Amino acid sequence: MINVTSEELERILATIKEALSLHEHWKDNLIRNLVCRLPLAPTDMLEDAHRHCAFGTWFYSKPNANFRDLPAFKKIDELHQEMHQSARQICFGIKAVGTVPEVDYDQFLGCLTRFRNEMTELQQRVTYTLQNIDPLTGAYNNTKLLPDLRAEQERLKAGGAPYSLLLMDIDLKIFNQSHGRNKGDNVLRTAISSVREALSSGDKVYRYGGAEFVICLPGRKPNEVEEFKEALLKKISEALTTATGEPATSLSIHYSIVGLDAKAYLEELLDRSSRSTFAITM
Repeated sequence: MINVTSEELERILATIKEALSLHEHWKDNLIRNLVCRLPLAPTDMLEDAHRHCAFGTWFYSKPNANFRDLPAFKKIDELHQEMHQSARQICFGIKAVGTVPEVDYDQFLGCLTRFRNEMTELQQRVTYTLQNIDPLTGAYNNTKLLPDLRAEQERLKAGGAPYSLLLMDIDLKIFNQSHGRNKGDNVLRTAISSVREALSSGDKVYRYGGAEFVICLPGRKPNEVEEFKEALLKKISEALTTATGEPATSLSIHYSIVGLDAKAYLEELLDRSSRSTFAITM
């Protein structure tokens, strides 16, 4: 589960587009200089040349530190450095003998291709995710839930591992009446942010409708979800108590744990009414 909101994803997408633009500008200038035998940029021959191109200057700037910590951008960092090392080798070859060995140029083109492919693939992944998450909470939206669960049912039919659902409904009726919908939205945002932080790789949370959420927990039977549920509700309670800053207010979270059955009617499974209640005093 990507632990980001839609606003954060939009910033990441803008980052990728900017990166591709700067990369293309540097690549075009370098190839033009090589083909036309123009003076090569001195920065392309530095040991840390990857930090001095337009992309590198921007990428390694302080405002982008949070992006560089993401695994996908770490991969891009590696490919970017590899590409500049290859370009540096070509530049030194030109200065020494005036020509570029075919093997060096082919290696450089390969580096260019790998870097651009990685950037393009990341752009596609972020765009897909952005189209499928709820902009308020960062949970996946309900249009994705049923298709994903049907795919899991097919996997279960083939003998796959167990799959459990934690259904959660945050009762905001009284809170919204007392404090307004804007603060109610902040409650949802804070609660689901806590959920997303608690999820392991492969777990997902979906906004099913209103303040109803479905947390999908692959590989676990319903009885194995109990401890996770207790810890999660406590985490949500602590986050909301800290974030709201309101006088003592009561809020209820209705929940239930169900196992995904390969033959279950999904809408009925998700609408089960026998849910326990967890009370939060903020």
